[in-house]
Amino acid sequence: MKKILLLFASLALLSCSSDEPENNPTLPVLTTTNSSNITLIGASSGGNITSDGGADITARGVVWSTSQNPTIALTTKTLDGTGTGSFTSSISGLTPNTIYYIRAYATNSIGTSYGNEINFTTSSIQLPALTTTAISNISQTTSTSGGTISSDGGGAVTARGVVWGTSQNPTVALTTKTIDGSGIGAFTSNITNLSPNTQYYVRAYATNSAGTAYGNEASFTTLTPNYAAMYPTGTVFCNNVVTAVVDVTNPVTGKTWMDRNLGASQVATSSTDAAAYGDLYQWGRRADGHQCRNSATITTRSSIDQPAHGNFIIISNRNEQEDLDWRTTTNNNLWQGVNGINNPCPQGYRIPTRNELNSEMLSWNNQNTQAAYQSVLKLTFAGRRDSETGQVELNPWSSTAYGSYWTTDDYTPHVYNAMRATLDIQNSAMMYYGYKSEGLSVRCIKN
Repeated sequence: MKKILLLFASLALLSCSSDEPENNPTLPVLTTTNSSNITLIGASSGGNITSDGGADITARGVVWSTSQNPTIALTTKTLDGTGTGSFTSSISGLTPNTIYYIRAYATNSIGTSYGNEINFTTSSIQLPALTTTAISNISQTTSTSGGTISSDGGGAVTARGVVWGTSQNPTVALTTKTIDGSGIGAFTSNITNLSPNTQYYVRAYATNSAGTAYGNEASFTTLTPNYAAMYPTGTVFCNNVVTAVVDVTNPVTGKTWMDRNLGASQVATSSTDAAAYGDLYQWGRRADGHQCRNSATITTRSSIDQPAHGNFIIISNRNEQEDLDWRTTTNNNLWQGVNGINNPCPQGYRIPTRNELNSEMLSWNNQNTQAAYQSVLKLTFAGRRDSETGQVELNPWSSTAYGSYWTTDDYTPHVYNAMRATLDIQNSAMMYYGYKSEGLSVRCIKN
């Protein structure tokens, strides 16, 4: 009887056990959605959870890293709700031009599982896109331009402006540029310190982390000033050549000069560039025409500071060196300063002093003829006009070319009033002297 009761009890227990539901959850099953909408700093992805593994999905999203197999231990992840099915994730805070690895994840009570790993590369920052504003307000030394930046290329524009030069395709490596703020949009640039009657090329520029981009190139020519109006009233221009008034500054002495001799039609291209020789002045005389290389000569010396003619006064019969003055009685007060009597230089310029011209010479690497031309003054072998014959001589004492430039001062080693200090260039460069009746070159210095 006891055996029968135990059998029934066992059967009852088995019956109760088979009525309880089975519950053995597993990790979720999911896939990672391919990336899309990739930008410099973001992208889209997501996932599709096809099975919750028998337990509720409590968290889902994507996780990413610059290393493979990222996990939710990272902070770089999204939280995109709960449950199964597909979801979309928005990824942000990325670095441009970088490879990222991404996996979808889903978490239930068992743990977290991951979808397949995908990767993508964020976009690169591009150069800005911009155009150059047409040139306007052109004057002798200034103009106006600017630009419009239509795209920053994905990177902040940190500098913008225009750059210009006398050669095509100027770049920001030049110092001749403006800096006109930052960011995209239109901007205006004021271009200054130009030379008159000169062609310039201009481009707008914009800089971001990818580099510097340029707009289209524009060109213009500065206006030609009325140079003739800058010279003293009554100035005679030899062969109708009005010397352009263009500055050049010696960085060593800090002095600013005209970039060519009085009477020259251009800046020297060599030491023997005849177009850069200019006129030959007798010391202290105004530009009355005597300085022209082919002017007529006269043997009568003048008793006044301004002869009533434009002839070159020659001293054909002299008794001593004191007589080598075109005046009958010497006057050492001529050419002194911008307001000096007979100053032939344009407004704001004058004949240099001995010290000023000597300082220029001493600033050269060498005191020789090559250095004279290679200096900012580009001095030439302009020759001289003989005080006794009136002949123009390019090499008066030898086969070597020669040039001589007047100063306002006397030549201290000698006592003759007819002597004035000069800078001579022949085999070497040195301070020397010339007689007032000689025809020598003039280079004007800015006051």
